[in-house]
Amino acid sequence: MVWKERGRWASITAHMGFNQEAFDAECAALERALEVATRRRKPAERVTIFSDAQAALARIASDEPGPGQLYALKAREWVGRLRRTRPGMSIELRCCPAHEGVEGNERADREANVAAEEPDGRGVEWLGYTDRYGRRRMPLPRSIANIRREVAEKKWVEARDRSERKIRRKKYKMPEKLRQQAVVARGPKRLAERFHQLRTGHCRTGQYLEWTKYSDTAACGWCQHKTQTREHLLKHCKEWRT
Repeated sequence: MVWKERGRWASITAHMGFNQEAFDAECAALERALEVATRRRKPAERVTIFSDAQAALARIASDEPGPGQLYALKAREWVGRLRRTRPGMSIELRCCPAHEGVEGNERADREANVAAEEPDGRGVEWLGYTDRYGRRRMPLPRSIANIRREVAEKKWVEARDRSERKIRRKKYKMPEKLRQQAVVARGPKRLAERFHQLRTGHCRTGQYLEWTKYSDTAACGWCQHKTQTREHLLKHCKEWRT
């Protein structure tokens, strides 16, 4: 986080640990900016905070449950203190374009890269909290955004593995004798459907109905022959022989 004070740039470079996301860092930066504005010895008449993270700006504006809620609640506390200190103060959170040469935004990006790449470097503070006894410094708890990312990545891996297993299988290729004929293709769709069902053996014969568990027997319902196949219906069934 960077800000300009008395014509000079100042900054706070913080590392949030390895169980947080960029979204958490953006929300924490907005909350920290409000804290800095509140703790000034001489309150400003106007506070304007810029960020190129639209999702973080939307999160800070809402106190609904979800990722970043802690920072949204803290931000509201700082805004409340500012209002009490200086009634009528203008407080704005605005979005600025990223990587467009905006001086403050470019400086903030450089500071963020330092915190991410050199967390133990000089001037980098580690965010955390003190245990209930006040003796040991503890890292920040794992964020909801970090958990959601892990879940999403596992789903992506599972989906990729499932699709690769399907691709590796030998693909079905329709035999030449079963391919659609031109005369059938020109006919009504309903007749073409019945025709292909007959050719492939997937027509509603006793044999097929027994195989698909829709019937307990494969017997012909017309002449009581023990197995009703398409050949039986078209050539041998006494009911339809003529």
